[in-house]
Amino acid sequence: MRLLGRGLLTALALATLVVGIGATSAMAGPPTWETVTVDDTYLLPRTSAACGFEVYKHDYGTLKIQTVVADGSVRIHDVAVQIDSIISAPSSGQSLLIHPAGTGGRSVTLHPDGSITYLAHGTDGVITVEGVGLVYAATGMTRMEIDANGNVTEVAHGFHSEDFSALCPYLTG
Repeated sequence: MRLLGRGLLTALALATLVVGIGATSAMAGPPTWETVTVDDTYLLPRTSAACGFEVYKHDYGTLKIQTVVADGSVRIHDVAVQIDSIISAPSSGQSLLIHPAGTGGRSVTLHPDGSITYLAHGTDGVITVEGVGLVYAATGMTRMEIDANGNVTEVAHGFHSEDFSALCPYLTG
């Protein structure tokens, strides 16, 4: 299984938080809307290993999510993503500002049997550096099914960079 990184963890965490909101109603109702503030900094282990120094990513901004409860399932869908990121190397003091914001395109469905469906489509970040070109991209479609026992099946199509290691030369200082 290829790890999708913090985005999946964030989506699943949001799903878990929102379950309490939606699970109280057994019947379909109007969707609920919520704006979630994101302000999170975390180590990029693969990029750090490739660069030979610690590299961090700071995501900040807002997500507007819609929650729908129907047929015993809870679906959480990001509708508007306004998140920017800073990739930095504290050892050199260098950082790069990234504006990967998009319209959304991620949904998490929590099924009554305990299984989860994660679907992401579109663009989840593209980084180009002037004079170099494309150094990171996450575009296409990813569908992940997690059964009630925790078994994961993932299908991904498109271009999905594994890390930000192409940015190493720009973070050395």
